[in-house]
Amino acid sequence: MSRKVLACFLIMLFSKVLLGNSQDSVQVGFVAKMEQFFKESAKRSIQDLEMDRATIRQNRVLEDIKLLASQSRSFLRKDFDSMRVDRGLKELTVLHDMAKDGVFENKGSAQSSRNLTVTFNILNALSIEVRSLKREMDRYQDRLTNYQLQLDSLSNDPALFVVSKDSANVARYMGRIRVIAMEISPITLKLAERINVVHELENRINIELARLESDMEEVQYYQNQLSDRTIARNFVNIWVPSRFERPLDEILYFSFVKAKLLYFYYLRAHLGKLFFFFLASLVVVVYVHVLRRQINDKNVVQASLLLHRPLLSGLIIGLCVMQFIFPAAPFVFTITILTIASIFLSLVFRPAITKYWMAVWLAILTLFILAGLDNLVLQPSRMERWLILFIAVAACLVGLLALFNKKRRDEIKERWILFPIAFMVLLELVSVVLNLFGRFNLSKVLLVAGLTNAVVFILFLWVIRLVNEGLQLASSVYQKQERRLFYINYNRVGKRAPAFFYAVLIVGWFVLFGRNFYEFRFLADPLKDFLETEHRLGNYQFSVNNLVVFLLIMVCATVLSKIVSYFAADSQWEKKEGTAQNRFRLGSWILLVRITIIVIGFFLAFSALGIPVQQIGIIVGALGVGIGFGLQTLVNNLVSGLIIAFEKPVNVDDLIEIGGKSGKVKSIGFRSSVIATAEGADLIMPNGDLLNAHVMNWSQGGAKKRLSIRLEVKYGVDLERVTQLLKKILEEDEQILSSIGTSVQFVQVTSQAVVVELYFWVRTSKDSGVVKSGLLAQIYRCFTDEGIVLALPIQEVIFNQKDSGTKEETDH
Repeated sequence: MSRKVLACFLIMLFSKVLLGNSQDSVQVGFVAKMEQFFKESAKRSIQDLEMDRATIRQNRVLEDIKLLASQSRSFLRKDFDSMRVDRGLKELTVLHDMAKDGVFENKGSAQSSRNLTVTFNILNALSIEVRSLKREMDRYQDRLTNYQLQLDSLSNDPALFVVSKDSANVARYMGRIRVIAMEISPITLKLAERINVVHELENRINIELARLESDMEEVQYYQNQLSDRTIARNFVNIWVPSRFERPLDEILYFSFVKAKLLYFYYLRAHLGKLFFFFLASLVVVVYVHVLRRQINDKNVVQASLLLHRPLLSGLIIGLCVMQFIFPAAPFVFTITILTIASIFLSLVFRPAITKYWMAVWLAILTLFILAGLDNLVLQPSRMERWLILFIAVAACLVGLLALFNKKRRDEIKERWILFPIAFMVLLELVSVVLNLFGRFNLSKVLLVAGLTNAVVFILFLWVIRLVNEGLQLASSVYQKQERRLFYINYNRVGKRAPAFFYAVLIVGWFVLFGRNFYEFRFLADPLKDFLETEHRLGNYQFSVNNLVVFLLIMVCATVLSKIVSYFAADSQWEKKEGTAQNRFRLGSWILLVRITIIVIGFFLAFSALGIPVQQIGIIVGALGVGIGFGLQTLVNNLVSGLIIAFEKPVNVDDLIEIGGKSGKVKSIGFRSSVIATAEGADLIMPNGDLLNAHVMNWSQGGAKKRLSIRLEVKYGVDLERVTQLLKKILEEDEQILSSIGTSVQFVQVTSQAVVVELYFWVRTSKDSGVVKSGLLAQIYRCFTDEGIVLALPIQEVIFNQKDSGTKEETDH
């Protein structure tokens, strides 16, 4: 209520008090007027309150509009490059039309399986590019639409349409509205304009994407047709003239264009893997170079294939092994890697094989390169059919010469090479027959598959030989664990590649061989679908692929933790001469590293499986309940292991004594520790027992140990002379520490001898037994030379004789 109204109310009330109650009719009218007055005042107060709230809301909305307008202006100032998207879309459309050549246009009398495969891969790569443009446009459109929606929402806020009855306030308010309208009007227009441009581009992108998907489905239909008619005739017999042939220069041109497109888009999509590929190959090359520098014997270097050409040998291993990180690699990529690796191999093993087998290998490699280049030709022609026939016949002749020359077969050590050569001959013979009678597609596939089988098998066989040679050389050179080698124990790794490496190369050979056949997808596609299909278990969705990744991460974490212990924690390996190695002491830190690896692997595995972290906490809590009831001993040993790792009462390689038995700590694991006893056995002790036991650690205070020797000399010996001799013996022994000091003390006089004790320190506790034995031998020789007699136990026996009554003394 305003002050004016309150003043009027007080005046009227005061008047009523003065007049009294004499006039009832006047009093009734006065009350009615007062009631009406209060009602109108209350109504005006509510209106004023609502106006005040609306004003506050107006100010807030106008400030939000100004802030949003500033953000929109800044976003629009970046000027989205629609011309770039337009050019990219046009280029993709042109490439799409080029990819269709030979399949939808100028396809000739029959389709080529290679052309269909390459075309599908190019269309798939183009569809990925178009989807990338679509995602970019969608994100930009979402931003534009969001700004426009927020501006429209704020501009239509009901508080903006509440106007004060005060004309001055209305004038000021309309001025503010006019200024803000002038600010956001061009922004709104520009947003609408940009949205229209984006809509137009999105429509074109959607149309192009639909075309690509439609063409991909049609290509798959053609591929399925060819697969169903694998043995069927594609062309007339080779000696029969064909009715229509496309000019060879056009075939070569569009084949080159398609190969270049496929190469470019595949490498672009796998830049990260390509970088890792080169990095891993570089690591192998550097390792071989370092290994060569460590070997000073020139004869060994010259005799070793790996070290004779370390650069080429490292590249061969890197190229052959690391190519499998590329998924579904196109033929043009695979043939490039195999050709480079084969040329390098020709230079590496030239000194190791005879001229005859070198000629056989070069012939097979030449035919393989010709077949690979021919496989890049995507549309068949009569000239190509004769070329395929020539290559197949030449491969058969080379293979037969290699197989049936008995004198030359004894010159090769790797007899396994004959099996892929025989398989190559079989495939090439079938290819010749099929080509003659018009089965062109299958003939071409068998031609390439046969030669690929031989080249890949020989390559991988020599890779295994190079790896084994490298391990043999490394185990002879690196006889102790070094920091730069990550403390790898080559005596434990062995001199041959593990069986897992052989299995990987065998699977790799099968994959490289099978990729030549379109039917290979009947094996690969169901496996892919099985791995990627989503399954539901309650509210949780998972796929076999996620489960496999989960298991792989857990296995890798476990194996890696074991490798840490396997390579760095084993102190029992020895030199060829049998003497123990000095190595870096990682000690009980190994346990912490292993636990860290396991924990990280655990969380990564569950994240890959799609289980949220909070649910992992629930699982850990449930395990805690089980631990509390049934796994107390196991947890006690695990926690004890952690305490040992942090407090380090004992460490790996420490010489300890427990319950009167001494031994050397070999390893500290999760549940138990291994102690190598002096008898040669391994004592496996739970960590809880080790932590609670009274352990005497001879390695904590250093390697030295104090020993004592007790001697008893006979009465009558010069004690000063004994002291001098004993001190001289102790001072002359190099294994006794003279800096700490030695002591010779006479500690007791018995009925038969004077007791002497020697106290001294040895440099290493493990040599205490040898040192003590040597000292005793030296003391015995010295006392013998000096005529010092050690006391012997004497017992005097007296007995009575009835006849003579004499005494007889007997010494024992």
